[in-house]
Order: sequence, then C-alpha cells, then structure tokens
Amino acid sequence: MSALLRAKSIIQSGYFNRTDADHCFHFMTFLLSLTDSRHYNRIMLQLNKPSVSSSTSDKAYVLIAQTLGFVSVEDMLSGTGLTEETLSELEYLSITDTIAIVNNVHAHTNDPNWAATLGGHLGVTSHGPVGYATLSAPTLGKALATFVEWEQLRSGTYTGSIIETDESFEIVINDTSLDTVFQEFFFEALMRALEVLVTLILGKSPGAEMVLHFKTDAANRKALMLKMYDSQLCFGTDVNKLVVPKRYWFAPSPLADQDSYELNLEKCRRLLAKKQHSNRIDLLVRQIIYHHFEAVRAGDATSAPPTQAVICKRLHMTERTLIRQLGAVNNSYKRILETERQRLAEQLLADARYTIFNISEILGYKESANFCRAFRRWFGQSPSSYRRNLR
Repeated sequence: MSALLRAKSIIQSGYFNRTDADHCFHFMTFLLSLTDSRHYNRIMLQLNKPSVSSSTSDKAYVLIAQTLGFVSVEDMLSGTGLTEETLSELEYLSITDTIAIVNNVHAHTNDPNWAATLGGHLGVTSHGPVGYATLSAPTLGKALATFVEWEQLRSGTYTGSIIETDESFEIVINDTSLDTVFQEFFFEALMRALEVLVTLILGKSPGAEMVLHFKTDAANRKALMLKMYDSQLCFGTDVNKLVVPKRYWFAPSPLADQDSYELNLEKCRRLLAKKQHSNRIDLLVRQIIYHHFEAVRAGDATSAPPTQAVICKRLHMTERTLIRQLGAVNNSYKRILETERQRLAEQLLADARYTIFNISEILGYKESANFCRAFRRWFGQSPSSYRRNLR
C-alpha cells in the first residue's frame, strides 16, 4: 500500500470522521509529494534559499498570524519600522522584530490564547526541510526529536533537550529570548503544533496521557487553555516541557520514508554548514561527529569516534570551555555522540548490507554486545527485532 493510501486509511479509521478525512487527504497528498524522495530534487531547488544566522526568524509564522487576523497589520508592526509592503519583500525577520511583533499582538489581540490558535495552524510546510524530515521520520519519537533538534536552525530563541525517564520521554524547551511574553507565546504555539503532529502520526489524540508543563500560571485563562489543548495541563511548573509516554514515543509512523528522512536531514546539515558565524556550539559538535561517522562508512577513518579532547582541538578551545558552553544550551558531548549513534544505527539497520557486527564497529563500539545494550536502551528492542519490524 502506498504512503498516500496508508495515510488516508489511518485518518479515516482513527481520530477524524470521514468528511474530515477527505479534507485531510488532500492536505496529506501535498505534504507527501514534498517528502517523497522522487520529488526531492525539484523541491530542493525551491528550498535552496540563502542561509541565515541564528539572529533571524522565518517570517512564515508572522504571515500566518496576519492571515488569522489576531490584530490589524498596523498594530502588529507598530514600532518595528516595517510596513505591510516591506514585510512582503523580506524573506526573514530579525529576532528583535519578531519579539516586538509578538508583544504587539499580545497587547492588542482579543484572543488570550492566540498562541495556541496559531500553533494549531502551523503545518509542517511552514518549517521547510525541518518539517519534511519530521513528517517522514520512522517513529513518533524520532519525529518529535527531529523537529525539536533541527528547528533550532530556524529559530534562535530556544534550546531543546530530551530526557528519558522510566515511563516516558520529556521534551524540555528552554527560552533564550529573555522576553517573558515571547517565551510564553513560543512554547504555547510550539506545543499545540506538536499535539497536531502527534495526532496526525498516531491517527488519534493521546489526550491526557500526554502532559504539558507550563511555567506560566496562566492567570485568568486556564479554563480557555484547557479547551485549546488535548493534553493534560500543569501550570506554574519549574520548566516548560511535554511528557510523552514511551508506548507512544516508539510507535512507528505510517508516513515514514527513510530515503526522504535522510535527504531532508542532509538539507538541514547543509544549512548548518553554510552558517558562517554560528553561535550554537552544540550544532558544531554534532557536525564534527556526523562527518566522522560518514568518513568511517567511506573507509577514510578509524571507527573510534572523536573524543571530547579531539573536538576541543578542532574548535580551538579548552575542554572546560566546551563543557561550559554545551551546558549553557543544556547539552553535552556524551548526549550529542549518543544522538548521532542512534541516528546512524537506524539508518544502517535499514540497509541489509550491514551486519550487527559491522554497525557496532562503524559506531565505535569495541563489542557488539555493548551496541546491542545501548540500542535496547534507546528503542526498547534489540537491533535484530528492529530490523525485522522494518520488513
């Protein structure tokens, strides 16, 4: 069964009614045409736009907010020096202008939950190759992790980390904008967008089985927020985070397309490589480790991954500085290495040419048993079981 037919079948039999499914099917037809590897080269020509630094933001979100009519264009752009005409000519907005626009909407809108409303309208096509990689990821957890990790390329206002507990995975979002209004807006919009993504992949909403933790106490709008979100909500917490049960995290996606997933991730990496002045040390470390594993696969390097000391030498900094800078974005060398090993393990297991022993060697494990233990911890099953389920 083709990906399109599978998508329509799941939508029709799950959370949506038949009428909704027909509308969603036309939407999915467009999305999947973007993620299908056969259309990749044509789409890449359209997406091959100039790279931007982390001090910019894609204007697509602002245009969607404008279309939804939360406030007048004049009120939305007040104090930014922008006009409707100049906005249409720009491809990206500065973070400063984006924060100002969010504050303007917050001050003038009659919809106290406008952030959640906006998040519900943010389809993956609003996020370029990051969205396309998300949609074609092999599992729900991988889709969520891909989006949280790579969306940071397009928005310099947050860092994201994923924490595993006994029963769940926690997606923690830390604000770097230093603006309280923007922090609340961004997290609320992002979480509603992720809820929509979860429902799309699972075919139904997990409801209260997922838990959203908001740092805001929501003041006079708690009742409205409870109506806007599908998840269980907690207010006044220490961190902003989404908690996803493991049984959903490892759920396979019916929209998975490994070729499209890898191709769009490569597009994200190229965008990262084109950044001339990246201030995201975690992304630079990830890039070094990624290129190492690619060299090992090509037979141009030994299998042992670059140590923290080697990476520091490449970046011309001390280990203490690297540890401090990675900690500032809630990351570490060990976590980045493990993330890259997970990514490559999934990719290689989909290729029958590689044995479990070959894969463990490429990933730098001295014993294949060590790789198997790590893989079971990552995905809740052995590499052999994972490979059988791909057939």
